[in-house]
Amino acid sequence: MTSATPRFLSAALSDQGPVRPNNEDRVHCDDSRGIYLVVDGMGGHEAGEHAAEIAVERIRLRLERQTGTVEQRIREAIALANNGILEAAARKPEWHGMACVLTVAVIDGHRVVIGHVGDSRLYKIRRGAIRKITHDHSPVGEREDSGELTEEEAMRHPRRNEVFRDVGSMERTPEDPEFIEIAETPFDPDTALLLCSDGLSDAIPSPEILRIVERNAADRRRAVEELISAANGNGKDNISAILIVGERFARGQPATDEDTGRLTPAAPPRPWYMAPAAWLAAGIVAGALAVSGYFAWMAGFPFEPAATTIVIGPPTSLSEAIAKAKPGSTIEVTAGAYTGPVQLKEGVQLIARPPYEAVILGSVTADGIHSGRVEGFRIREGGVHLHSSDILLDRNEISDSRGAGIEFSGNARGAVIGCSIHNNAGPGIVVGESATPAIERNQVSGNPGLILRSRVPPRVAENTFYENGAEAVWLVQGMEEVAKQNTFLSGGKLVTAPKLRKLAPAGASR
Repeated sequence: MTSATPRFLSAALSDQGPVRPNNEDRVHCDDSRGIYLVVDGMGGHEAGEHAAEIAVERIRLRLERQTGTVEQRIREAIALANNGILEAAARKPEWHGMACVLTVAVIDGHRVVIGHVGDSRLYKIRRGAIRKITHDHSPVGEREDSGELTEEEAMRHPRRNEVFRDVGSMERTPEDPEFIEIAETPFDPDTALLLCSDGLSDAIPSPEILRIVERNAADRRRAVEELISAANGNGKDNISAILIVGERFARGQPATDEDTGRLTPAAPPRPWYMAPAAWLAAGIVAGALAVSGYFAWMAGFPFEPAATTIVIGPPTSLSEAIAKAKPGSTIEVTAGAYTGPVQLKEGVQLIARPPYEAVILGSVTADGIHSGRVEGFRIREGGVHLHSSDILLDRNEISDSRGAGIEFSGNARGAVIGCSIHNNAGPGIVVGESATPAIERNQVSGNPGLILRSRVPPRVAENTFYENGAEAVWLVQGMEEVAKQNTFLSGGKLVTAPKLRKLAPAGASR
């Protein structure tokens, strides 16, 4: 069976650009909560930077507090940012007139809700098609959206940078008309989303954006690097991009036209093989193949059994549901508390619906499992222990363990993506000598940090470590690149040269 892959992953970059003396753009990504934000600051004397920083902080704090509908949270978050910028400008004369434009996206299940003010953008991308979801709140943008100007004409227009909506120039409430544009669109696994500042969209036409993203679908980091590089060659502004890629899109699988916006071309007339008689014949053949496929799978050939979905809620035991599940099954777990320990089973996925409202009280373990997934849970008091298993831990919160938050032992592989790992008595994550998991875009805080004993360096990138003590990462010689690929904070400030504790290599005397 194939290994589980995350439903979506992101990459983000912000660049000063070839002309500007400073970068007034800011980006924020939180895969664990599905929150993404691009902010483009405006104002002289570096005031735009401060406006963007205030916006990111106010919006982040409100969206992380998951009360109210997603739309309510977005509206309140942007209004809080607006009034926070206005208040800061009133206290400092040199910041007078600062503001920003922004686009925020919150992924909620299989939909994305967007809040937008100004001329930053959100594009929806599927194989062979790109569509701008947001509208530019600018005179030139309105003419482009109405078809009066082509994209190329709008990109060259001398008034391109003028906007008639912003965040911070006047007091606002969440429900003010003509302030916040709210949009919603399905987000399926065959989809990618691109949030960007106008430094990107004014420099690269949308067909070129599509080509770059498609060419690098399997490497989202390289995709945003190429987008930034292309914009640097044509533009003069700060440039920011966040790319969120669904799992089918990343694997190069085509769109399915489930999106009602119908991004892909209309289907041609049905050929002969779509006729009912052809389907009947195909059904007979498929039935025979299905039976032979089942027995081939039982004999060890790479056929996968039919997937089933089991929905459970309290007082049903999670362990009982796992015991009944067959390989290929998905167990959707509704809100409530479930007592551990939980022993994972081959080919079974556990997904909390909605995320973070199902709590596992106790440990989650796997031993010799080749495929599995745990998504959206709060796991408390027992930690996660994976021995010689290939498990995806996707957007979980893991806390209050008496030992490590997550431990990989034996030849464990798998991945930890977009998780919050905090306040465990032992290290946040421990990777044993033969283990090689991918550890990406997690927030690790309030633990002794990360211990890497691997003989082969695992991928550890785009994580944020904060308040994990003086030495947040312990590793063997030769893995110092980890410090460059992750973010370290202390007391709310960026640590540019984090201290790393060196461990003796495997087999060395101690």
